[in-house]
Amino acid sequence: MLAWAVICFAVFLIGLTKSGLGGGMGLIVVPMTAIALAWTPLGSEAALGLLLPLLIAGDLLSIGQYRKVFDFSKVKPLLIPTAAGVILGSLLLWWIHKQENQQLISTLMRLEIGLESIFLVSLYWWRQYMGMQQKLMSEPARSIVTGTFTGVSTTLAHAAGPIIAAYLLPLKLDRRVFVGTTAVFFFLANTSKLPTYYMAGLFDRIDWRLTLKLLPLVILGAACGFWLVKRLTDQSYFRFIYGAVFAVGWYLVIESMGRLVGLI
Repeated sequence: MLAWAVICFAVFLIGLTKSGLGGGMGLIVVPMTAIALAWTPLGSEAALGLLLPLLIAGDLLSIGQYRKVFDFSKVKPLLIPTAAGVILGSLLLWWIHKQENQQLISTLMRLEIGLESIFLVSLYWWRQYMGMQQKLMSEPARSIVTGTFTGVSTTLAHAAGPIIAAYLLPLKLDRRVFVGTTAVFFFLANTSKLPTYYMAGLFDRIDWRLTLKLLPLVILGAACGFWLVKRLTDQSYFRFIYGAVFAVGWYLVIESMGRLVGLI
């Protein structure tokens, strides 16, 4: 019973994060679900497959809410590199599933995402403090690097939120445009993973009736998030997002280092 309560809370967080309130908090959804599923007949391996349709549903809710304000041009340069990253991530996913020590590989991946999140936010804060306005990396290199890392991270662990946030935040978009643009990007990225997950057998254990039963929790989370976002000023909203990405980055680093100590 406790396991399903945790899973329900994780699914609620999907809606909350997709509404624009999550920052990097969406990163805890996959590990939370995987840990809880380990205590059910489905097993922790079912987490990625169970969550993907719910993530896409959250993307659609966010797109519907912000359909008139998103700016597709801001993420268009990322599309081809992200597609390449999804392909690379798919190859890594198939390779990982054949390895005995999958936990070590997963832990290293989470450590990398945590370090990257801390670095990108710290770099932004430092540059703001120093009054440095020019970008550290020029285009198209910035889009290629960001898109590739995003594609790999989202395929392996649904964990690319902080990367895209760090890419879009310096553009100083209106918060509604920021959320809508992020939703459009992740809808495209998440739907592109469907064939890979199907071929990898990640949907084999999933009963689609379970997905439908969990869907209202995504809707509830999104409704709560939309309500809260409207009541935040732009300044407080973006401070919250930066702080959330930074905090989750440290959470991932500390958690991953603890796991590595136990694995070595």
